Amino acid sequence: MEQLVNIKFCFKLGKTATETHEMLVKVYDVDAVSKKCIFEWFKRFRDGKENVKDEPRSGRPPTSTTPDNIERVRRMSADDQRLSLRMIAEELKISLDSVSNIIHEHLQKRKKKVYAFPTLRRYSNV
Repeated sequence: MEQLVNIKFCFKLGKTATETHEMLVKVYDVDAVSKKCIFEWFKRFRDGKENVKDEPRSGRPPTSTTPDNIERVRRMSADDQRLSLRMIAEELKISLDSVSNIIHEHLQKRKKKVYAFPTLRRYSNV
């Protein structure tokens, strides 16, 4: 989104798509949008499109990442932190990918490192 606003800004300044791409690469390095993408947005702006948000797309709406399922996953993981993603998915009858998405994107939880074997201390006087 930030880069699209910058692309629109450069378009309004009269920069070319190639110049815009070079500037974005200087700022965003490898994370810069492709030159092809910039040319497509320049075409949209020339055609009178002002909004930088993507148009709604056709397709099936998400059915598993509902507020109800997000809350159910939150409660289950809070009640028993040992539950695996697979166990939650089976319990709620939703896909493993949906549970993973809810845990990581909506609940902002990350996997903790767990070490199976604690480090043994070695004593020189033993």
